[in-house]
Amino acid sequence: MNQNLIKSRLLVYLLFIIIMSLFCGIYALLIYYGKVTSNENTINIVTFIIGIISFMILGLLSGIVAKKNGLVEGMLASLIIILIALLLNLVLKVPFVANNFIKMAAYITSSSVGGIIGVNLRKS
Repeated sequence: MNQNLIKSRLLVYLLFIIIMSLFCGIYALLIYYGKVTSNENTINIVTFIIGIISFMILGLLSGIVAKKNGLVEGMLASLIIILIALLLNLVLKVPFVANNFIKMAAYITSSSVGGIIGVNLRKS
């Protein structure tokens, strides 16, 4: 891999972290100011949707950077993020439940779809 490609991929991950932080920060502020209910079920649903959107953007950016193999690039990008999250959960001793597996599969799928879309976007 050349150095520009590595820098581009690191930039994609940095943008993903920034986007995810913005989404979560806005949602936290909405909960804080009472604009959104704060029961556990609602929080789980909204954070899942935020994750789907964020991983779709991750795949989209990965596909744009790679310019080929969007499915693989999107899937690889999401797998890297998920592996990092799993390692953190292991270190922090967070239990793994079946819902986590379903969420990870959905995140990988949305990132793969984003990668396919990103590769097929035409630059004007």
